Amino acid sequence: MRKWFLSLAVLAVVTVSCAPEEEAPQTTGPTGAEEQTAEECAATNEADFFEPGTFTVATGNPAFDPWWSGGTTDDNPDWEFNDPYLLEGYEGAFVSELAGRLGFSTDDVTFVPIGFNKSFAPGPKDFDVVLQQISYSPERAEAVDLSDSYYDVNQALVSIEDSPFSGVTSIEDLADATLGAPINTTSLTYIEETIQPTGDPAVYEDLNGAIRDLKSGQIDGIVVDYPTGWFIANVQIDGGVLVGQFPPAGEQEYFSLALEQGSPLTECVNLAIGELREDGTLDAIKQEWLEQVAAAPVIE
Repeated sequence: MRKWFLSLAVLAVVTVSCAPEEEAPQTTGPTGAEEQTAEECAATNEADFFEPGTFTVATGNPAFDPWWSGGTTDDNPDWEFNDPYLLEGYEGAFVSELAGRLGFSTDDVTFVPIGFNKSFAPGPKDFDVVLQQISYSPERAEAVDLSDSYYDVNQALVSIEDSPFSGVTSIEDLADATLGAPINTTSLTYIEETIQPTGDPAVYEDLNGAIRDLKSGQIDGIVVDYPTGWFIANVQIDGGVLVGQFPPAGEQEYFSLALEQGSPLTECVNLAIGELREDGTLDAIKQEWLEQVAAAPVIE
């Protein structure tokens, strides 16, 4: 409402005139502009990609099922277990769709290997994004940008058929178990802070060491994300058992992509994830690549 004040020198009378209030224009954001798409965001920030015209993705080597699939190839023999260039498995299919939303063809995607702990280490990056089942945590977010969720996940327990812990139904039943997990993972944190067995957990550089010790009886079980646990129990270990999954310790755990801290591309990646979630693409990828991962009982 606008007011005009007319002052009379002697009487000091104020006359107020009210004009009709105009309806504010409708906007879709703070600037009134239409919300941009992931592709528009990526085009605007083209110079911020590690190598313009290329989408450079880092992931672990070995590339484990069911996140990566398809096996090894002669074209890229340095990649163990699975060649990420095949774009198979849940993360492989996700990367393919993510690249498309950012305006890249699959031929524009380049993969580089990276150790898990370096995935969320601070400092400049020689890639655009890294994904290898990196769970969001406030501590990790202090060193890198972490994207919105591309997969919500629970921790799970893998054991073997003749283990006394293969049929446990409660966390208390694991008090005397010797459990293992890779270093600096939320799986290890779950053992230490939620399960809290009486003995110290076995800590490994990667899952290969944990699987080896479970097979040989050096440990009673492995704590790992649920889809990976299903694959270990049903494919990698004869007589393996997916005992069950654990409830979240606090808020729902989820996997993020990691980017250099303060990267302009983080917004673009989040826009792309939002698009993939809203139109059902993420659900379709899950259905295709994790359909066999039937729900396991909850160990509470």
